[in-house]
Amino acid sequence: PASPVLFLVTPGSDPSQELEEHAAKTRGRGRYHQLAMGQGQAAGAMRLLAECARTGDWLCLKNLHLVVAWLPNLEKEIYVLKPHADFRLFFTSEPHDKFPASLLEGCLKVTYEAPPGLKRNVSRTYEAWGHQYIS
Repeated sequence: PASPVLFLVTPGSDPSQELEEHAAKTRGRGRYHQLAMGQGQAAGAMRLLAECARTGDWLCLKNLHLVVAWLPNLEKEIYVLKPHADFRLFFTSEPHDKFPASLLEGCLKVTYEAPPGLKRNVSRTYEAWGHQYIS
């Protein structure tokens, strides 16, 4: 899809591991990149965005709710990109009142929540890790 995918997450939930596994299966290892946003990450995010768009890699910018003041800059950059056909852009964010409406409207939105309860959370983590991490 040409539109970015925005995962709206709850505290404690993170779809990036599953996204990385899916990317490894469909695109191959090393073709998925992610960056946790926060103070000082804007320049690195812009470099990764340009590079991944050029090469057709997948990029996930995580925790956009921490950098809402910077999001209009990101949005401008997204609209001037001439991306490779295989390029995919993903975001994760907790809901935030100041998240730009125009960026929300331009994204495919997916809600991602942690399973309720400690037992389900541990079970989900255990299943995601696989045998190579457990033994």
